[in-house]
Amino acid sequence: MDASTLFSANVLLLSIFAITFLAISFQVSPRAHFLSWSAANALLALALLCFALDAHLPDLAAYLLPNALLLLGFGCHWHAARQIAQLPSRISNVAAPASAYLLVASTAFLLSDYALAYIASNVVFTLLAVLTISAYATAPFRGLLSPVGLILAFFFMGAEGVLRTVHGLLSGGPQGPGMLNDMTLDIHLMSALVFVSLTGAFSLALSFELIARGHKEAARRDPLTGAFNRREFQTRLEDILQGSPEEDFGLIHFDLDHFKEVNDRYGHLAGDEALVRITSAVKAQLRQNDCFARLGGEEFAVLLPSVSRDNAYKIANRLRECISGLRFEFAPEDFQLTASAGIYHGDGKALGSTDILQTVDKGLYKSKKAGRNRVSFADPAPEAS
Repeated sequence: MDASTLFSANVLLLSIFAITFLAISFQVSPRAHFLSWSAANALLALALLCFALDAHLPDLAAYLLPNALLLLGFGCHWHAARQIAQLPSRISNVAAPASAYLLVASTAFLLSDYALAYIASNVVFTLLAVLTISAYATAPFRGLLSPVGLILAFFFMGAEGVLRTVHGLLSGGPQGPGMLNDMTLDIHLMSALVFVSLTGAFSLALSFELIARGHKEAARRDPLTGAFNRREFQTRLEDILQGSPEEDFGLIHFDLDHFKEVNDRYGHLAGDEALVRITSAVKAQLRQNDCFARLGGEEFAVLLPSVSRDNAYKIANRLRECISGLRFEFAPEDFQLTASAGIYHGDGKALGSTDILQTVDKGLYKSKKAGRNRVSFADPAPEAS
């Protein structure tokens, strides 16, 4: 294919992806990264149009505009990656690389040192590729396949940026505004076509992977509090039992005393606020590998892998004290919510998950019967013969 065909193919593909991401942004939430992807593709399409038409542009525009648009487009790609990863990112991140290039390129234009601008654009271009790769390599993308494709695409372009930088240093780069119109032009345009195809396809794939992961995570969580739900708790408990644990584990089952009075006296919204506050407070007291779940209503449970009997009791009592110490905006200062808890501790041998839950319920019943706002160990369940 000749250069004009390659320019057209790149611009057409970029335009299609820009429109696609813009259309998706109106249908999903969060939408910010889709808008950034759309802007990236649109800016890159404009950059290629400027490169293709540079002979018809004023010298200063042909010198500054195409590379500035190119760097803005790559800045949007970097911005999108950071938005998805929930890393701090502002619109200034998009503008800063292009602004730095414009400052250097304007000076180079005044000095008629075209090589300086060529080298500067490729250095910034390579830096943006590296920054985008680093964003896609962060923890939020682990376990997903699409980021690997995006990393490879930006690595490919970053490597090309390095080669062009070396070329500029060794050969002096272009001797005037516009692209180098030599035998490498077709190679650069073919590389761009591969890059556009990869980033567009893998960005779409990433969006579907993120949605699927979000649905999977939502299926494990209680929608009100964000704690794990009963199904996930049951799965975690069965995993421990089937794994023949070498160390004992603990299970705390607690519910909130007289919680119905909160709903009756202050309303269901106040009850929801209390459940959310309690969930947040309890999570802050637990280890990273503990499983905290809302079983339903005002019932909660905590699965404690690899814990001693004494520590299981200390954790349960700490949670009880934490809950009783909370104060709520909807209630007077002297209002107090308390919790009663039962604890199972052991290795779970010869017991099923239902047996253990029934056993720990006995401990909860003990606490209720003894006056509430306390923690009780359950009697060991009889071993199966």
